[in-house]
Amino acid sequence: MKWARATPSRVATVLVAATVLMAACTGDDTSGGPDPAAGRDDPTSTTVDRGVSEVEPDEVRWGVCPFHVPAGAEIDCGMFDVPADYDEPDGETVTLPVAVVRSAHESPAEDPIVYLSGGPGQSTLEPVPMTFGFLYEPLAESRDVILVDQRGTGFARPSLACDEYDGWVEESLGSGLDADELAEQGVARLEECHERLVGQGVDLSDYDSAASAADLELLRRSLGHDEWNLYGISYGTRLAQTILRDHPEGVRSVVLDSAYPLTADLYEEAPANAARAVDELFELCEADLECAERHPDLETRFAALVDDLDERPLPVEIVDASTGERVEEVLDGAGLVGFVFQALYSTELAAHLPELIDGVAAGETGTVGVLLGALSQQSDQVSIGMQLAVQCREEIAFGDPGSVESAAADQPLVGRFFEAAATLGPGVFDVCETWDVGAAPEVENEAVSSDVPTLVLAGSLDPITPPAWGRTVADHLESATVVELPATGHGVLASRECALAVGLEFFDDPASAPDTACVDAVEAPPFTAGAVEVEMVPFRSEELGVSGLRPEGWSEVAPGAFQASPLVSLLIQPVPGASTEQLMQQLAIRLGLDTPSEPVGQQQSGGLSWDLFELEDLGQRFDLAVAEHEGGLWLVQLVSTPERHDVHAAQVFAPALEAVEPVS
Repeated sequence: MKWARATPSRVATVLVAATVLMAACTGDDTSGGPDPAAGRDDPTSTTVDRGVSEVEPDEVRWGVCPFHVPAGAEIDCGMFDVPADYDEPDGETVTLPVAVVRSAHESPAEDPIVYLSGGPGQSTLEPVPMTFGFLYEPLAESRDVILVDQRGTGFARPSLACDEYDGWVEESLGSGLDADELAEQGVARLEECHERLVGQGVDLSDYDSAASAADLELLRRSLGHDEWNLYGISYGTRLAQTILRDHPEGVRSVVLDSAYPLTADLYEEAPANAARAVDELFELCEADLECAERHPDLETRFAALVDDLDERPLPVEIVDASTGERVEEVLDGAGLVGFVFQALYSTELAAHLPELIDGVAAGETGTVGVLLGALSQQSDQVSIGMQLAVQCREEIAFGDPGSVESAAADQPLVGRFFEAAATLGPGVFDVCETWDVGAAPEVENEAVSSDVPTLVLAGSLDPITPPAWGRTVADHLESATVVELPATGHGVLASRECALAVGLEFFDDPASAPDTACVDAVEAPPFTAGAVEVEMVPFRSEELGVSGLRPEGWSEVAPGAFQASPLVSLLIQPVPGASTEQLMQQLAIRLGLDTPSEPVGQQQSGGLSWDLFELEDLGQRFDLAVAEHEGGLWLVQLVSTPERHDVHAAQVFAPALEAVEPVS
């Protein structure tokens, strides 16, 4: 049966493509959606017997890492073979990439942490160069961290990535096709991927949570660990629960970050969960005196803006994050709702939402276009084939399309986005009918019980896995502690120093309740420029050959690249073999300027003579300082928003430039 539904705009289509890839992966109020356990018996969980105990694990074949190893990091990489089908352990195999981040501690604990990515389908190893500094390195403070690309994802072979679909996401931008044609194309590309994978001999029923849990149990035995600790985020929390259910003997402790209960109905509850997070954002702004004054009555004005955009969409330039190419599109109400929903995943980006919403109300869509371009790239980071294999079998098989459609209709503000979503709303049932992976055993829809010490982390702004879900999971765990971080989005540990401290203390002593006093000190997002306070601290990079000052608390996403949010960053970099003229010509081309910008001033510091430039493009302000030296340039660049520019220029750019000093 085909279900009638609204058709999405092209911008909403891009957001659907990006969002569904994070939806399961990746408020102190239970009204954020129906109780996942409502109307169901209190279950006594059983295990899914994969016969793992009878399988002799292979050894890891250690070799070269398939990614760039960050400077100063010690990471061992290898490949590990597991049965494709545990019912036929001597048959075809699946190859999983493995990486072990070695702790810098002089005497690391013997029990490592295993990181379980979200998705399902998200690669763990591909983003290591970007995520190492703010996630894996802190986790490795006192014990090694084991990273694995789950079967079907990332560098694993076979891969269930759908290049057909990923390419279409980018091609659809600026295509001029109407919404109906786009929806049909998206489903058709997924069908093409399905046919290709099956034609290559891939049995999609081999790709589920129980199989991935069995893979990890074999890896634990192969590496010789009597016990290890699990850290799962989003869908990774569901995989962690599956391991607790099927292979608890090797688990010392568990951290569930942004928990996803097995009993949850992700697709039916998504609209209400999103609406709860949007309401939480507006309440935080209203409670903040500066935000309330700068962005008064934001909730009412946002609802009116969404209606206006449905009547009169605004033009928006979506920027390809890799090439800089710009595509003309339009932003309608569903697109804006989807954008806000997606932005709430990020604790840092949520701080900019009042500013961005008011910008759109004033006709300024440049910054939204930049972020939409970045979101369109996310489809390359997740294996959509793996995601559908898992979700169609373990989630959709227990759902009802009519209920999903009704749930969207019950949320008039955010529902327009979900009801238009081919793979996040009612349309996902059509996709799963084609994907044809069957239904999982009933145990995959039952709560997991365990006495293993567990820490559950939740963010009040999380739009997809609300705090109520964390409490639902904890209700069935005998030794669980739930910690909710206010004003925090999806993926709590990497977003808040408080959450990281609590998590590390828990791993060190899971038998004791961690000290959570820091939670009371977590502040609301800096919604306005007046709330921004940045402290600069010394840093030194041997890889870049530079020392200076960097913003404390900003994530180092690459050597010399520090990010406060997707909209605010500081870059301190050498540019070998380039001149100032060449650099500014290339920048003019990328920004679509007729002529290169001219310096607005000069400065002497660090033994260098700097030319200073100021640019503005698509709602972002750029401060550049360029100094020529033997063999190339030194570049210091600040990117900020117009509202926060002056504060960041004074607190970040000026002291960073003054302190830069090349070192040999």
